[in-house]
Amino acid sequence: MKPTNVPQNANPIPPRWATYLLTRLGHPDTREEVEGDLLELYSHWVHTLGTRRANWRYVLAVVGLLRPLAKSKHVPEYPSPFLLSPDMLRNYFKIAWRNLLKNKLYSLTTVLGLTIGLIACGLIALYIYDEWRVDRFHANADRIYRVVTINRSKGQSEMAAPTTGRPLAQVIQREVPGVEAVVPIRMTKFSVKHGNQYFFDNQLYAGEAFLKAFSYRLVAGDARTALRDPYSLVLTQSTAHKYFGDSPALGKTLQLADTLTFTVTGVLADPPPSHINFDVLLSLPTFAALGGKMDQWFTWDQYCYILLDKSADPTTVERTIAALPMKYNSSEYKSSGMYVEQVLEPLPKIYLHSTGGGINRPAGSAKQLYVLGAIGLFLLLLAGVNFINLTTAHQGERAKEVGVRKAIGAGTSLLIAQFIGESLLLALLAGVLAWGGVALSLPFFDRLTDKVIPFTLLIQPGALLASLLLVLLIGALAGWYPALILARFRPVDTLKGQVVKGTKGAWVRQGLVVFQFTVSLVLIISTLVASRQLHFMQGQALGFDKDRVLVVELKKLPWRQFIDNYATIKAQLIAIPNVQAVTGVTALPGRAGWNGQMVYPEGRPKEQALSLEVIPVDHDYVQVLGLTMRAGRSYDAQLAEDVQNGVLLNEAACKAFGWQPTEAVGKKIQTSGMNDGRVLGVIADFHQHGLQQAITPMLTFIAPYAYRYVALRLGPQDLSTSVGQVGQFWKERFPGYDFDYFFLDQDFNKQYEAEQRIATLFRGFAGLAIAIACMGLFALSTYTAQQRTKEIGVRKALGASVANIVSLLSKDFLKLVLVAIVIASPLAWYAMHRWLQDFAYKIEIRWWVFALAGGLAITIALLTVSYQSIRAALMNPVKSLRSE
Repeated sequence: MKPTNVPQNANPIPPRWATYLLTRLGHPDTREEVEGDLLELYSHWVHTLGTRRANWRYVLAVVGLLRPLAKSKHVPEYPSPFLLSPDMLRNYFKIAWRNLLKNKLYSLTTVLGLTIGLIACGLIALYIYDEWRVDRFHANADRIYRVVTINRSKGQSEMAAPTTGRPLAQVIQREVPGVEAVVPIRMTKFSVKHGNQYFFDNQLYAGEAFLKAFSYRLVAGDARTALRDPYSLVLTQSTAHKYFGDSPALGKTLQLADTLTFTVTGVLADPPPSHINFDVLLSLPTFAALGGKMDQWFTWDQYCYILLDKSADPTTVERTIAALPMKYNSSEYKSSGMYVEQVLEPLPKIYLHSTGGGINRPAGSAKQLYVLGAIGLFLLLLAGVNFINLTTAHQGERAKEVGVRKAIGAGTSLLIAQFIGESLLLALLAGVLAWGGVALSLPFFDRLTDKVIPFTLLIQPGALLASLLLVLLIGALAGWYPALILARFRPVDTLKGQVVKGTKGAWVRQGLVVFQFTVSLVLIISTLVASRQLHFMQGQALGFDKDRVLVVELKKLPWRQFIDNYATIKAQLIAIPNVQAVTGVTALPGRAGWNGQMVYPEGRPKEQALSLEVIPVDHDYVQVLGLTMRAGRSYDAQLAEDVQNGVLLNEAACKAFGWQPTEAVGKKIQTSGMNDGRVLGVIADFHQHGLQQAITPMLTFIAPYAYRYVALRLGPQDLSTSVGQVGQFWKERFPGYDFDYFFLDQDFNKQYEAEQRIATLFRGFAGLAIAIACMGLFALSTYTAQQRTKEIGVRKALGASVANIVSLLSKDFLKLVLVAIVIASPLAWYAMHRWLQDFAYKIEIRWWVFALAGGLAITIALLTVSYQSIRAALMNPVKSLRSE
């Protein structure tokens, strides 16, 4: 039914009149006057919406404002362009489903491209969320801070440490207003004996307020007293089950270090992800009961966390705490050339943004999350772009359908709704497949990233709802542009077989292909650069011999028994066949020594002390690692004075002191751990740490009490036989204790695991980006071949060869790839140049990297386009020139 008051050939009311009428509607004195005009305007636009180019902005305004008024005035009812009846929805669903089944290749390619993008994006999103949620479960997370020590020494840049002097926690609790609780934490490592088994779980000393400040759920025991008394401990639920099985753990005892009896005073539910990683909490008063001194300001080996009052100002509290070290220990610090203060680090930022890292857990990297997030976003955009290209390439096959529908009265809005509905159906199908793909890929992704992302994150209501909304949004946005193109076909042209053409649509499609290949090329170049940097670090000369060095960890041994019998144990190890040398050591290459130790070299004022890395070693340290002496000599086991005061420096330390290696020999030097040391020799610089860091000043001295490893230089005989013999000796010498060992070369390369993961992720995501880009290019080549069918027929009829036709169709796509190369090269260079700044030793980005990536992209593009080009070139010209 059509309105009688609107001529069928009437032109739409000009937009300026619509604005005028809508403006006057807001005035009560003119409302009745314009009401009739507005209703007529509403009826007119509803009638002409499907057949005329109505001004959508005003149509939406009128429909929104007048819908209640229209109902009250009994305006003739017309089908709303935004509301579909159930029958129409059912009909559109059937049509969409039949179209998918009819065009299997198109449907498969479209769904597959979107699925790949969603899987990659989903895995990255899970990784980012799992990293972001660390420490977010604490109810008081916004009021908890870690106290960080800043040390500024003369002539040196400042050094930050996540630990503090031992007395600081007590002083803060006593003197700083606005602090609700103070939580000191110390690291420790005792053997835990239960029955005939020894366990070595992550252990921490924790202050009494630990369970008050942090939101760890206690399932057994009293949170107020669980960590109050000496020789009491709290277990996590999984640790308690490991020790006691299904029987209650509360009140039971455990033997630590073979001689100490502890009582279980609490059991915690297994903690959510946190930068504080532990299995066993020991009460901090135990440390004092065992003789630990709590009055040493100069010993920074204790973590300190504070919980602020709700009304406290963090800036004011920080200023008060910052002055405490110099207030209580000013003379000692100043005499050492140090200015020490404290700063506060918010709990939610510690894991991702702190250089100090976590406790028993390495720090995360916010920069890495930004990179992965950008990659995930670009892959999602690639999937959407690919969706648009495939749909527009397929639009020629739908032209006649659109013409028929419009000829029998279908409005533009209904056609748009139909095609967006088909897009949503494809997106939902891809979403379901992607969810399954993420679930199946999660174990492999965990191994790749060295994480354990719980499957439960996938089935949380919030995650499912967010995924559904994302898929619907992608479907709607990806289908909107193709739907507009399809719905704007003119019925006469489409029924005659003529498809809408225009430069605007061509530029959009070509621009999308350029975008796809730009992202792909950036990832390819990044992969090449990251792989070269990793290869460079792994192949660089390190200054020591890391091959055939067997290292045994001592943390799972009765420490006192080992130290008291060290000389005998060393002699027995050297007696094993194929063992050439043995040394005890605190830190081997790849592991950190005593960082931040103050050193006072001869000839410099004490106020100009320097901070070095100090490593306690054995006489045979130089021999086991194959180090080179630049000047002087190494330790001599026959000389008692070497044990008492002999030290070795590296070349970097000599440079820091202003000494030449030869003149350093014989000079006196002091550290905070010894007095009147004497330089025996200078070691040629070697990489104690990975090539991410520059070689830093280092000092070694003999101190068996500090050994954490025993390193054995093995000869040329079979390694497995030697390991078996050493292991057999270990089990006989320390029955019940684990033989925990590794090889130095493998352990040193673990420092590059982050770079290895980055390179692997780049390779994987670059492959996905190339696959998605090829699908988009395939779509565009299909679309172009359809558009130029008659041209190809004419050219073949005039004698063009297959090679001519293939060249004709391929050169346009090669131009797009070349444009992408020009855009991607500077972007990739800038990104990787910034990434390489994190390495002290790095490669240069060579020109051939861009040439190789560009050549690879061109080859892939040619292979992708060649199928459609050859197919079009081989088509019968009679068939292509036939007109209906």
